[in-house]
Amino acid sequence: MDKTKKHIIKRAATCIALILMFCLFNQLTNHAFFSQRNLTMLLKQASVLMILTSSLMLLLIETNIDLSGGAGVYLSGVICALLIVKAGWGIVPAIAVTIVVGVLMGALNGFFIGKVGLPAFIVTLAAQQIFRGTGYVMTDCATIGPMPKGFTAISESFIPPMVSVIVIVVIFAVFAFVNLRNYKKMGKYYGTKGHLIENLLLAVIVGVVAVWVFYGYKGIPMAAVIASLIAFMSYIISTKTAFGRKIFLIGGNKEASRLAGINLEGIVFRSYLYEGLMYGIGGIVLTARLGGAASTGGNLLELDAVAAACIGGVSMSGGAGSITGCVSGVLILTAIDNVMSLMNISSYLQMVIKGIILLFAVCLDLYTNKAKFKFKLKNK
Repeated sequence: MDKTKKHIIKRAATCIALILMFCLFNQLTNHAFFSQRNLTMLLKQASVLMILTSSLMLLLIETNIDLSGGAGVYLSGVICALLIVKAGWGIVPAIAVTIVVGVLMGALNGFFIGKVGLPAFIVTLAAQQIFRGTGYVMTDCATIGPMPKGFTAISESFIPPMVSVIVIVVIFAVFAFVNLRNYKKMGKYYGTKGHLIENLLLAVIVGVVAVWVFYGYKGIPMAAVIASLIAFMSYIISTKTAFGRKIFLIGGNKEASRLAGINLEGIVFRSYLYEGLMYGIGGIVLTARLGGAASTGGNLLELDAVAAACIGGVSMSGGAGSITGCVSGVLILTAIDNVMSLMNISSYLQMVIKGIILLFAVCLDLYTNKAKFKFKLKNK
């Protein structure tokens, strides 16, 4: 069996497994899971996690990590809420300052990890305490709010159902056009005709489900739009830029990358700058969704992001990962959260279950890497 057929069978098996899993979820929740309202709320709920996972993916690929993500999102939300509620700033300048603060937090991590050379685990663990502690000091652990309606609309508003359908059709048309153009231009280097049909068929299925969900409820949530744009930006960075290619090279072989003339320190620093940008954006979206900056905001979000990335196929050994996998991982993890909530499972037991899922994902990644290594040795 050639590689193309194996790839198609693998993707088909994955899709079937996901369908069966979601059908199981629907049965466990007495058919509440597959309601249009629940699926729309699920996407809105996943938005902040998607934003953070999109940037964390790059760090994991280059064999780094960030344990301060949730705290960075929380502190960004606190800054934004204080500027609007307490200082009386306008929404736009408050958002601008919040994003700058987020980038500065990322720069702090990037400086000590990329420039000074300290271990990422220690630096980001310390940063987690610093960021969250600073937020507690600034708010005295109180919730800062309520936020004005103009601000909460960032998360709580929807694109109208009919406009949502048009947006989905346009996205599908662009996707189909790009795939057909690439197939005609690149031929066998792009993939077989079966690969092309597979991509288009998958897009049609996703598009039909999206139309059913968004047209049947309130439309596309604005938070999901923001998260989608961030995911697309991370896709462009990781696949279409020299910066993204260098990240994969560093993750594959750090020493070889250094010998090839790649500025490892600079790449790591910029990766954490991008992560800091997501602190700011994530904090804004989370604060808009909650209607204020709560002391529990972003709690353990960084661990959810690591779990989602691992579920999505990002290797903890570095050098492998994709934004499409991360999106899948975020949706699966959020769906599991959603199902457990619908089943009234306690939050403490939910933590246990998510910990087991993370451990399973890491073990699967380790097993896959070992299998690939043995296969390479066998074929030498």
